[in-house]
Amino acid sequence: MKEITVFENFGIKSGSQTYATRNHISELYQVHKNTLAGNIDRLKEDKLINGTKIRSVAQDGKNREVEVFTLEETIAIGLRLRSDTAIRLQRFATELISVKISGLEEQKKLLEIELSYAWNKTDQKDLYR
Repeated sequence: MKEITVFENFGIKSGSQTYATRNHISELYQVHKNTLAGNIDRLKEDKLINGTKIRSVAQDGKNREVEVFTLEETIAIGLRLRSDTAIRLQRFATELISVKISGLEEQKKLLEIELSYAWNKTDQKDLYR
């Protein structure tokens, strides 16, 4: 399976210490800021993302509040967009989910076989070996 490293190019990592601004996300997914703003607003209405305000010192030396998003929120935003990068993310996510579901189905079958075998044991002492 292919890794998407585009997030690393923008310094976006999992965890609470690294965030993406709207400018980062706009550049990452190659969408206009107005398109991005509309999608972010709808995601907030649906309570799928929150965004966090942090204080930042601008180039002019003034303190400003900037809205930032976690990696998970950045991905959620990308799942709503229609750019080449967003579509690559959507395909990657679909493939990843399919692989995980297939793995879970395999594990379920193995567990059912093991339980079936254990259930049909005639000697209960063998169950705990």
